[in-house]
Amino acid sequence: MTLQNNRPSGSAAQWDDVEIGDAVHLHRGGRLEHAGLVDNRTPDGDVVWVLSDGGHRQLFHVADGFELSVADPEGAGHAGD
Repeated sequence: MTLQNNRPSGSAAQWDDVEIGDAVHLHRGGRLEHAGLVDNRTPDGDVVWVLSDGGHRQLFHVADGFELSVADPEGAGHAGD
């Protein structure tokens, strides 16, 4: 997992450092596939729900093969869903 904004990096097996309201990017294979705001997450950090700009809410599990990173609020770009 890659975290920005001076947050400590967490376990690669969990996304427990993201918080509700964080702008995030989800990459797979080096390609940005999804972006949005964390709408909710499980306490163990295994699952996050991300709300895209278009209002689409999607669930992501840590085992889905995505790298999740907190987006830079100054230059956050969004992937098309």
